Amino acid sequence: MDMTQVPRFIAPHFIEIEGSADIPGAVRRACAFTTAAPGTARDSRGASHHHRCELLSETGQWQDSGPVAWRTETRSTTDALAPPATAEGSAPDLMQAIAAALGAAHAHAPQGGEPVYCVAPGFVEMVREPGMPRIWVGSHLSATGPVPEGQPWSHLMTAFIREWPSAKGGPSAFRCELEMLPYAAVMPGHGSADGKEREWQIWHAPSLEEAIRGSHQRIFAPRDETFDAGC
Repeated sequence: MDMTQVPRFIAPHFIEIEGSADIPGAVRRACAFTTAAPGTARDSRGASHHHRCELLSETGQWQDSGPVAWRTETRSTTDALAPPATAEGSAPDLMQAIAAALGAAHAHAPQGGEPVYCVAPGFVEMVREPGMPRIWVGSHLSATGPVPEGQPWSHLMTAFIREWPSAKGGPSAFRCELEMLPYAAVMPGHGSADGKEREWQIWHAPSLEEAIRGSHQRIFAPRDETFDAGC
């Protein structure tokens, strides 16, 4: 049976904003996203807080152990005058640092209250060389339709927003890209990221705000999925 499904935001995905796992040296990773805390005022998109999480590791390898510094900054989406809340620390490896950073972002529920829900992905700016165009990136795990047993998510979505110097001030001042990879193309042993599995959209926007808005519209655009719904 053919049915239209709206992708659900499951969790943010950390991206490399400075350094690289492919070369020696420290690597800085970051992610941004919004959440909805129970009993807290929310904006028009249903979010009560915006979070930015950063990790700084001495090496970029995921499997390496070693001190990883983490920091989470949380801001209210409805009170621009409220100071941000920050939490930071150090973890013995990358996975524990990720858990600590994301845990700090979800620590806004009252004691014994309802859980904090993820709402939407955000964007972080890449660290750049002077004179180079600015780049913003947002990456997250999403689920569309019924997820196969044993899989917590169905797609990895990554959006890129790049300044377009040649069109500065014009209708194409920002070049936007959205890459969608299915679970099988991302997880080892489940498939390959060939052209048939990868989905790619490219468009332009006149401003950063329009670029972010267009990214969210495409991320949450209904998708046609074919599955057995018991009909």
